Amino acid sequence: MFKFLSNEFDKIALAVYYWVMNKTVLCIVDGLGINESKIGNAVAAADMANLKEAKLKYPNALIKASGLEVGLADEKDPGNSEVGHNAIGSGQYIKQGLSLLNNAFETGKLYESEGWKKISSHAKKTKLNIIFLLSDGNTHSSLPHLLMLLDRCAKEGLKVSIHALADGRDVATQSVLKYIDITRNKIKDSGVNAKIATVGGRGKLFMDRYESNVNLYIDGIRVCAMGEALVVDDIHTAVKAEYAKNPTMTDETLNPYILEPDWLIKNGDAVLILNYRGDRAVGTCKMFERGRFLTPKQYSAIDKCVFAGVLQYDAEDNLPNIFLCTPPVIKNGLTEWLCKHKVRQYSVTETVKYGHLTYYFNGNRAAPFDTKLENWKEFTSDVLFNMYNKAPKMQTHKICDEVIDAIKSNKYDFIKTNFPNPDMVGHTGDFDATVIACKTVDECLGKLIKACEEQGTNLIILSDHGSAELMKNKDGTPNSNHTNALVPFILIQNDGGKKFAIKDGNFGLTNIASSICMLLGVKPSPHFNEALIK
Repeated sequence: MFKFLSNEFDKIALAVYYWVMNKTVLCIVDGLGINESKIGNAVAAADMANLKEAKLKYPNALIKASGLEVGLADEKDPGNSEVGHNAIGSGQYIKQGLSLLNNAFETGKLYESEGWKKISSHAKKTKLNIIFLLSDGNTHSSLPHLLMLLDRCAKEGLKVSIHALADGRDVATQSVLKYIDITRNKIKDSGVNAKIATVGGRGKLFMDRYESNVNLYIDGIRVCAMGEALVVDDIHTAVKAEYAKNPTMTDETLNPYILEPDWLIKNGDAVLILNYRGDRAVGTCKMFERGRFLTPKQYSAIDKCVFAGVLQYDAEDNLPNIFLCTPPVIKNGLTEWLCKHKVRQYSVTETVKYGHLTYYFNGNRAAPFDTKLENWKEFTSDVLFNMYNKAPKMQTHKICDEVIDAIKSNKYDFIKTNFPNPDMVGHTGDFDATVIACKTVDECLGKLIKACEEQGTNLIILSDHGSAELMKNKDGTPNSNHTNALVPFILIQNDGGKKFAIKDGNFGLTNIASSICMLLGVKPSPHFNEALIK
């Protein structure tokens, strides 16, 4: 009897707890920074009326989403979606992959790791193949890492074959030849026995994410191991011919070329993926280590290779098995803290940002902390091979409608969502399409603001990094890169309780977790940075 009463009391107490909790929505508008200049500014050109009205009506601030705030190596480093969601979700300063690797390379600690010892020892008997996004965009890869590694390979007497992936997305749209020349000069100066064996766009080889286009993995093996691509004597001539044929193309879609047929991946070689960001690297790990995506014939071309990653991209799935530098371990984040306080949570977005809103937000954790308290929903993104200028509205209206339905259901206390358009369309360099993307987001923000006002639900509008606000470089060429712009934070409080104001001072993404807790009525974790509201 007493047990029954205790259980019933717990149920009543929990019901009261949920009733008094202030329901809150976090809407992350991906890639929307603030730029006072209207030149090349798709955000300004979109004339986002609902966003403007919210800024006039509600407390708001500009906050940091780049550099040291999000754990990057330099204050000038632009933010990105991965580190941005890590920062929002952790509420802490976390040294990210680039900072960790810079230190590991510069101090030489990387070469003391068991992973390097394994891969280099094997490479001495064969050769070391390096798969690398040939870029200094510092989003997926860092060119100095490759250059320092070539010095080390020269010192150890390793033969090195480079499989270069052209960027054109996080750097200038047609810049791969510059990076090829830098790499070749380094090979010459260092005396390393190395060649660039293959070149192809990142949108053609290897760099798929979330298994949305597994042909990129298959084609990577067909080109780099099986030699199924055009062999050219002069890569400069081949690339310039492509540019002439399609002046608006980006290096992302550069056709694959074989420069050195005798330097392709041979079964039994050592293979290292030197890109440090996990979302576009983990699939390559699955392919080399487990034969995923390949036919038996294709896998037989690489099944005896010794494979490694510069980082371990998925610790829970042990991918890759061999890695050179341990990634950051992020504990005591917002989702974990809210689960401890029985907060019912819902995450909804589309495929291209699903991992950001779940895996990265939860501190590089693939699984929920509590399946009873966390619900995730994914709308399938259009299969456009990252050319979202062809469908700039994306799935955002569906996402927004789902969030509104979730608010009205009263099943959740904290709902978070991501509107991907400014980032994903901005990456194409298509200004007009990015304007449409921003207009679409603004339409959805208008619907979401109205719903939250009607339902007495709090709403935070936020961005994770800049992008769409700077679509043109000073010389007039398209810019598809992220920026280090400040991003908006807008607080729309509808719970009828104590009204919060925004503190004076300089704040950033790591101050969001505590602010969300305060809105919900949950005491912020002692691990979080301070809230930016009072």
